Amino acid sequence: MEGFISVFRSFADWWSVYLEIVDLLGIDRGADSMATRIAHSYVYSAKPPTDFLRSLIIGKSVVVFGAGPSLESHIDFVEKSFEWRNSIFIAADGATKALVEVGLYPHVIATDLDGDLNYIKLAVEKGSLAIIHAHGDNIPVFTDFIKWISRSGRAFLVTTQVEPIYPVLNFGGFTDGDRALAIALAFKPQKVLLAGMDFGNVVGKYSKPWLKNHLQASERKRAKLEIAYRITSMLSCLVTTPIYTLSSVVPQCALTFNTI
Repeated sequence: MEGFISVFRSFADWWSVYLEIVDLLGIDRGADSMATRIAHSYVYSAKPPTDFLRSLIIGKSVVVFGAGPSLESHIDFVEKSFEWRNSIFIAADGATKALVEVGLYPHVIATDLDGDLNYIKLAVEKGSLAIIHAHGDNIPVFTDFIKWISRSGRAFLVTTQVEPIYPVLNFGGFTDGDRALAIALAFKPQKVLLAGMDFGNVVGKYSKPWLKNHLQASERKRAKLEIAYRITSMLSCLVTTPIYTLSSVVPQCALTFNTI
């Protein structure tokens, strides 16, 4: 299927995962499809910068930053790590703010635009490539952001979680974190480190722009974190690329990175 670029073996494999998520969370498939059509209406003549992404990631070390409660300590570790500090950084949405606050601008941002948009825009202006996810719950903010980034002249890419309509792409993935990993793996990195990807019962303060502190996850948020863990495990098991994590909850087929 044109527009499906993924380590999932086929779109059908991803679709079966998506349909399970639809049933679990009560997602409106029609709204997701509508969001894809709206996204396509804005970018139908664009060429997605997949060649740039491939050259950026292939054969490189990649760090995927999630917005979990461990994010700040993991950023500190990566900054001091000879092995990882010069890696390609991919931020999942709100993790962008934590990186920018310490003067780090991710190479790539995977976002459905519910993180702090001021920091995401700042990072884009500094050269971060935004991979913007369209779904049924974010159509108004998506259209506003697309208009802004189109005026800025910066390169960007648009994704969906349903059938892609090229140049809107589907890499697989549901939450920003597991989708960020899916994007990285699609372009064959040498190895990947997961930072701030905790999958626990606590929501990190960088997840939403209005949060000042970490807080206990709601039942729905816990379900989403479990989905993120499951998809991260699936992705890790589909590739031979070594995937490490700094967090205590280790996805299947991933490895704990020894920080000592």
